[in-house]
Amino acid sequence: MGIRTRIFLIILSCLLVGISLAFVVAERDLSLGIQNQIEIELSHEAKILAKVIGSQSSNGNLIFLKSQIDEYSEASESRITLIDNSGVVLVDSDVTMNEVLKLDNHMSRPEVAKAFEAGEGASKRFSDTTNQEMLYFAIRDSSSGEDRVIRISVPYEYLDNILASLANSITLIVVVGIIVSILASLLAGNYMRASLVDLEKVASAIGEGSFKKKDLKSLPVGRSDEIGSVARDISSISTDLKNQISLITKQRNQFGAVLDGLGEGILMCDQDGIINFRNDFILQIFGFDEILDLSIDELKIPAVLNMFKKARKRGMFSEEFEIEDEDDKTRWILAHMNQSKATKGMILMVHDITQLRQMDSMRRDFVSNLSHELRTPVSVIKANSETLLNGALEDKKDAKTFSKAILHNANRLSEMVTSLIDLSRIEYGELKFVINDIVLNDVVDSVILAFKNKAKRKNINLKFERSTEISVKADTQAVERILNNLLDNAFKYSPNDSEVELRIRKQGEFVKISVLDSGEGVPDEDQRSVFKRFYRTAAARANTQQGSGLGLAIVRNLVNNLHGEVGVDSRQGNGSEFWFTLPAS
Repeated sequence: MGIRTRIFLIILSCLLVGISLAFVVAERDLSLGIQNQIEIELSHEAKILAKVIGSQSSNGNLIFLKSQIDEYSEASESRITLIDNSGVVLVDSDVTMNEVLKLDNHMSRPEVAKAFEAGEGASKRFSDTTNQEMLYFAIRDSSSGEDRVIRISVPYEYLDNILASLANSITLIVVVGIIVSILASLLAGNYMRASLVDLEKVASAIGEGSFKKKDLKSLPVGRSDEIGSVARDISSISTDLKNQISLITKQRNQFGAVLDGLGEGILMCDQDGIINFRNDFILQIFGFDEILDLSIDELKIPAVLNMFKKARKRGMFSEEFEIEDEDDKTRWILAHMNQSKATKGMILMVHDITQLRQMDSMRRDFVSNLSHELRTPVSVIKANSETLLNGALEDKKDAKTFSKAILHNANRLSEMVTSLIDLSRIEYGELKFVINDIVLNDVVDSVILAFKNKAKRKNINLKFERSTEISVKADTQAVERILNNLLDNAFKYSPNDSEVELRIRKQGEFVKISVLDSGEGVPDEDQRSVFKRFYRTAAARANTQQGSGLGLAIVRNLVNNLHGEVGVDSRQGNGSEFWFTLPAS
């Protein structure tokens, strides 16, 4: 049995039951209503009749009353009866005067008894006189001097005729209802079938993993019936599934982001060496655009292929190897590959340790440079001390010379140790800076004043053109130390009878301070390395005035901590320009 047949039978059954109940209720209410209306009409007629015959005596005018009552009865199509206060029928429109005497006493009639008692009464009963169901209404009349009752009655078949017309209307309604049921079942069946088909399509699409908006929009979620409820449930399930999938995707992306942020390259492949996962960092390390779906052989990295083969046999393998990037620079890689117990695939983790290698090299260079720098003053101190102990103390002149040498190299050692301690404090953030707005002219004046004697000894013209009051955000002591180191270098490598110039220029949001010397200059190949600790150019190493090689390293670290930049440029002609920048106030 199809859905449309089921709907038709259900609608027809409900319609018939509803019409039957409606007919019973309507018949009852209509019968009572019509009866009440007839009683009201009979009451009006009885009152009118009482006005007409009320002035006539109930004894001498019976024949006249009979004629009047007959005329009124014929006109109103009703039966009229006149009853005295003893229940005797005086006149009856349906009975001749001779037959009236044979009628029973009407005092026991309900309507008559109630009329004498309350003024009016009504009843519905079978009449033996007319042999049919009658509807009676009686009214008490006292206009003739004595109480009497005027009763008017009509056949009940009038009401039956009205109810019969109601039955005909109900029959017509049933026929129309059957036709409507057929049409409604067809329309509802097609509508429900179309809705169910839409639900089935969307449910099938969701089952296949599709969550497109155009599919979900076809769901009748706005309906308030069961189909709408099912549609809302499907929409809710679809939304929950979509959210769950989005959450899983988000977690996967977060996991991928975590893997990318580890600073290690990660690669996964199956037992055949086909790569099925990688993070972005491994592409940067190996210099590939994409490696998914490639095999380990296709990477053309012998060390990785060797690791894959050995890890497949042993379960895990670690190795450190080097590769060359696009710039032909060597990069050192620390790699570890192991086999997953769950998937039996291989997981490769690689870490770029090039910087660690470079730092290790720098550490070795630092130790080597430090040993070299310390060896010379220590050797001088040792040699002079041994000379003094071997008898030079007896000669005051030689003793004084050797003692000066010991003091000079001891000062060098002290200066070097102090510089190393200061440099370490700056690099590790132990040196605290007090940042204020400071006027550069005031700081430069105090530094220049400290170099006046040194300038006189070498006959160097220390030039500084005071400009407008320029302020910077910096630490006063740090700026003084930077200027002291740069001017000390400038005096150290500038010849006698030359010039050292100090300049201050505003450049946007920064202020550039430059120290220009008259020395031999810094070769281009040395300009990047000159600010490294212990680094000295060939000319500096040949200079008789020894230095620790830490002054410019201190300058660089101080300037970086003050959020500025530092550099050196060659001057046209002779000398170099060492400069640094500071944020302007």
